[in-house]
This record gives sequence, C-alpha cells and structure tokens, in this order.
Amino acid sequence: MRIQSLLKQMTLAALALFFAIGCSRSTPNLNSSPEPRTSSTFRVAMLTTGSKDNQSWDQACFEGLNLIKNKFNAEIDITDSMDGENSEPTIRKYAQSGYDLVIAASGAYSKAAEKVAKEFPRTKFALITTHPGNNRNLGAVAFRSGEVGYLAGALAAMKTKSNKVGYIVGEPYPVYKEEEALFRRGVKATNPSVQASTAFLNSWVDTEKSLKVATDMVASGVDVLAFNAGEAGLAALKAVSQKPGVLVIGRTKDQYEVAPGKVLTSVLQDIPNLVLNVAVLTQQGRWEGKLYKFGLKEKIYDFAPFRGSLTSQEEDTFKIIREAVTTGKIDVSP
Repeated sequence: MRIQSLLKQMTLAALALFFAIGCSRSTPNLNSSPEPRTSSTFRVAMLTTGSKDNQSWDQACFEGLNLIKNKFNAEIDITDSMDGENSEPTIRKYAQSGYDLVIAASGAYSKAAEKVAKEFPRTKFALITTHPGNNRNLGAVAFRSGEVGYLAGALAAMKTKSNKVGYIVGEPYPVYKEEEALFRRGVKATNPSVQASTAFLNSWVDTEKSLKVATDMVASGVDVLAFNAGEAGLAALKAVSQKPGVLVIGRTKDQYEVAPGKVLTSVLQDIPNLVLNVAVLTQQGRWEGKLYKFGLKEKIYDFAPFRGSLTSQEEDTFKIIREAVTTGKIDVSP
C-alpha cells in the first residue's frame, strides 16, 4: 500500500511538472524586453585635413571609412578639411556623442588626440601616422615608409640623366622624415654620383608653394622628381611634367593619366585597407594603443606599372632591389 501510495504521489507530481513546463513554453511573457537589434551599434568617426574628394590622401582615407561601414555595418561620420590646431573640439564632440572609434587621419591631430583620449578612456582613438600610442586607447597605423622611400630613390637614380633628383614632401611628420632619409639612401646606394634635393612644404594643400619649390628644383637641373605632398604635390606634378626631359614619380594612386609618358610609376598606398585594419583590430579586441606598421610584405604598398618607362634591364634591377627590401636583405630602418 505504501508503495502504491508513493507511486500515485510521484505520478501526480510528474503530471503537475509536465503541465507547468508546457504552460511556461506556450505562454509569451508580455513583460519581457524586446529582442536585441541585429543591426550594428559600431559607430566610427573620422577627421581629415583635406577634402574627402581630393583624389589624394584624404579621399583614400574616406574610402577606408566606407570599407568599415560596409564590413561592419557601422554608423559613420566624417569631418573633412579640418586643420590640426582647431581639431580638439571636434574630436571631443565625437567622443561625447558615444562614437566607439575616432580616426584622426593625419599626424596634425596628434596633440589633440592625445589630450582627448585621456578624457575618454573607454573610446578608441586612432591616428593614421607614425605615433607610439599611449598603451591604452590611443594607437596608430602607419606605413613602413622607408621601404618605398628607398625604392623611389633607387628608381630616380637609375633614370636621371643630369645626376640630379628631387623629392617633395608635405608635412615633416616622423614617418615622412624617415621616408625622406631613405630616399637619399636609395639614391646614393644606386648611384653615388647623383645629388638628391628634398623639401618639406609644411602643408598638403599649399599648391602655390609646391609649384615654386618644384619649379626651382627643375631650374637647378633636377630631371626626376618624386612627390608625396597630397593636393599640393599633384598640382606641382602636373606642372613640372610638362617641362622637357623631366620625369616624375607619382603618389597614392596611379597618376599615369595625369601626365602620360612622363610618370615613371606611382607609389601605390592601399590607404583604404590601412584604415580598415584599425576597425578590424578594434572589433577583434586587439587594439592595444600602440603603433601598427604595414608595408610591401602585407601588400599595403605597391608600385604602378612602368608601361615601358624602364628598359628591361632597369626593370629587372628594380625587381631585385625591391625583393631585397621586402625580405630585409637591404636595411631600410631609419
């Protein structure tokens, strides 16, 4: 009897549990919170010193911002044509507005970014230039620019007939000082008798100054001129390439169509993917507030086709030098 009674109690308990579970699964909880949204809450802002459609550095950075938008379904915003001295309020505004990542696409923003990063430790900040970071929330991505500086110098030394070559750079940021020094090294290693003239404009947009510097170099006998000066450099490249006997090396994008037959090649910078790497590292939880560098090995750098501007022997020589630089057989450290 005791066993039958116990079995009966167990059966009743099991039935009660069954109905309780069934009811709990079939009845919606009207007080529950809604399902989380599937759209991204990743918010990314960018500042550039030049126009976002200037066919140079700033436009390429903006293209990188759009890559972030497409890859991560991110909400993006950009403030272009913003100089470094007046950038602090804008960087702070983005942090206050809850942006997860603020990308300051120029070394001109370094001081402002350093200051605001201290005020907003939960926001990630990125500079697109050589910068050590703060080992917390402010870091940077940059090119191993010495690689292409050296190779541009080697190419210029191979093609000059006057034994005078030139290099015009925008701002004298550390990354470009390194590049300028390696340009000189590449020239001398290739042909010690070649004289290299270099100049920093202290601007990416001062076309008048760039034109004067480039014209003066050509007047002094420079017949191969490399540019890394943004909008200002593009204007000067167009002008001096019209001079008889002058050859140029373009920058950022393939600039052959700017002066067909006069552009030896262009240093191609995959700036959009360099910018994208910031978001990838951030989303992977690997943004450590330090400097990340990319170059030829990662295919962030390349050179546009020569299109017959080099002889077959010169092209073979350039390939050998390029391979040695990429593999580290040629030292391109600052």
